Amino acid sequence: GTEVRVGVQRKRVKKLLYFNIIRDNIPLYSMDIAYMIRPEIGYLKLNKFARNTFNEFDEGTTKLLKQGMKTLILDLRGNGGGYLDAAVRIVEQFLDKDKLIVYTEGQAQTRNEYTTSRKGNYHDLKLTILIDEGSASASEILAGAIQDNARNYYWATFIWKGLGART
Repeated sequence: GTEVRVGVQRKRVKKLLYFNIIRDNIPLYSMDIAYMIRPEIGYLKLNKFARNTFNEFDEGTTKLLKQGMKTLILDLRGNGGGYLDAAVRIVEQFLDKDKLIVYTEGQAQTRNEYTTSRKGNYHDLKLTILIDEGSASASEILAGAIQDNARNYYWATFIWKGLGART
């Protein structure tokens, strides 16, 4: 809500150009889009894992389920990661209770395990995860946890750009 005067220098313009700008919060969303690509098949694209990612994911998934989704395509291509807890909360939605999602451990840090606390709300949802060379960090944790827990491979598909598919 406060006003700021900004000077901008442009190529081939000798004088600074001044603008008065009113400051505002700029929302940064994690979910680019959630829509039905076909009857029963929903598509949800996450571009990062931030503080609000789980809520956006949950709202998008709920919206798609109300539209009749039975299969979710979760697109993590180009998602460089972010908050570990956001990825853990999303993974938890697809797995049974007491499944290991990921653990952290270091020379000066004891092993800290992240496990599911209950059966996930989307446990029975068919799932395809899209990843590529730009998928890193929390994206890898999410995809790896689904794969490592052998979540019914008839229902989970992983597609790596340029490397084919693995089911």
